[in-house]
Amino acid sequence: MRQPKVRELMEAIRALFGKRFTTKFPFEPSIPPEGFRGKPVYSTLDRDCVGCSACAEVCPAKAIKVIEEIAPDGKSGKRKLVQHPEICIYCGQCERACITQKGIKLTLEYDLATVDKTANASIVEKDLVICQNCFAVITTFDHLMWLSDKLGTLSFTNPTVMLAKQKELELLENIVKDSPHPRGGHLRFLCPNCRREQILKEQW
Repeated sequence: MRQPKVRELMEAIRALFGKRFTTKFPFEPSIPPEGFRGKPVYSTLDRDCVGCSACAEVCPAKAIKVIEEIAPDGKSGKRKLVQHPEICIYCGQCERACITQKGIKLTLEYDLATVDKTANASIVEKDLVICQNCFAVITTFDHLMWLSDKLGTLSFTNPTVMLAKQKELELLENIVKDSPHPRGGHLRFLCPNCRREQILKEQW
């Protein structure tokens, strides 16, 4: 049997009575360095996340689920984005693809051990805008308002964005739905296909 050397014994004694080389986690918090890619979290501030679902589109692990709940009459609904950290690979693509650059961020939180998979989920919910002709989902109301702010005066060239702005300003009730004007059919929330059909109908 190989006998330990004196130097090895001294190292063992120093290690036994000296300070720890490892962190004291979980008894004390361990703060990761800047740039650490931890749990992705949706912003709780108004319109930081507009519910466009770009983050879900680029997620390679499919860790972000898009749930759309439409009312029985088909005229309103909600879009819910649910980020599941137990599936997430923490690549940061969701943060990079966010159109507002504020909607979802990777935090420094990494201690996510739990017996309930839904406990760590980050959820955001937005109101949907529904086509008034075919009842297809157009996008979220916050997304249209973000586009309006981004486009400025150019937003008046798009009837759907313009109507969303007027709805926020509580001016929408002043618009007559069945306008006698030849182009009055545009004064409705329409999906691209229905708006194209409306333009062709007016031209012929």
